[in-house]
Amino acid sequence: MQKLDNYPPNSLTIIQTTDILDFWPLLKELEFGDQFSLAMLRWCGIGRRDQSISLWQVYIAKLAAESIGVIGLYQLVDSPPDVVWLGWFGLRPHFRRQGWGTIMLDRLKAYALAFGFKELWVYTNYDNLAAISFYENYGFVKLGAAVNISPGKTHELSDIILKCNL
Repeated sequence: MQKLDNYPPNSLTIIQTTDILDFWPLLKELEFGDQFSLAMLRWCGIGRRDQSISLWQVYIAKLAAESIGVIGLYQLVDSPPDVVWLGWFGLRPHFRRQGWGTIMLDRLKAYALAFGFKELWVYTNYDNLAAISFYENYGFVKLGAAVNISPGKTHELSDIILKCNL
């Protein structure tokens, strides 16, 4: 198991990629389900992308040569121009709770700022207490249920939406 203590934070590289080989270890380990796998295949050029998404950036986190996580940014065509969504955020299980997710999110926020966005929003399941706790500890605040805030934009109307000012 790789520990943050064994590697300095700057040893983590974040690369934008559409290479399915970068995603394959993550697809096998992350329990995002078929929708995540389908989204990654579409990002890699297999199938048709969702036309309601105007910006789609997916990044792989690598420690040495090993892919340890995925994180992304997307903007919906009808989103406010200063809002970008956090998507596809996952870390392989044996790299969790070691600080790598925070480093990944720090880097993603820098990318979002470079694109000119002011707010980062995220969907998560209402009962995913680990994710909610992570986001709130990072500085996200709950906006409310997806059914009220962004109806029709997520597969699960029970999702909640959180936001973080950049």
